[in-house]
Amino acid sequence: MASWLIFAASCVGFWGIWGFVAKLTTMRGVHPLALSAISSLTAGLTAWASFYVIGAPWEKNSGSILFALLTGICGSAGAIAFFLALRYGRASLVVPFSALYPAVTILLSLLFLGERPSLTQALGMLLALIASLLLGM
Repeated sequence: MASWLIFAASCVGFWGIWGFVAKLTTMRGVHPLALSAISSLTAGLTAWASFYVIGAPWEKNSGSILFALLTGICGSAGAIAFFLALRYGRASLVVPFSALYPAVTILLSLLFLGERPSLTQALGMLLALIASLLLGM
């Protein structure tokens, strides 16, 4: 089995549990901003521990570091919006709807990286859009 598939499947599992546990946390009265702060701290500690254990090289290119910081800002803003959505909405609607974020990535990749989706990928994006409309009804 390809290593990327193992990591991607692990991601799906962990993120699936993450969305469920986040909903349970907001149901217990934890404010979404507090949840985001606690979650971010935990994520940071986990990332630094993994960085140390694996021994990954430190990035020294300032341009790359700026993109890493932008990645963190976007991820944090998305997590805050996700936690707020969970506070006011049903997990069974919020989680699948928020999972449409790859469509934004694909669009940006088309516009700025010159990537082109296959016919199958384009059909998948169309079906995902239809699914989001149906979920919102």
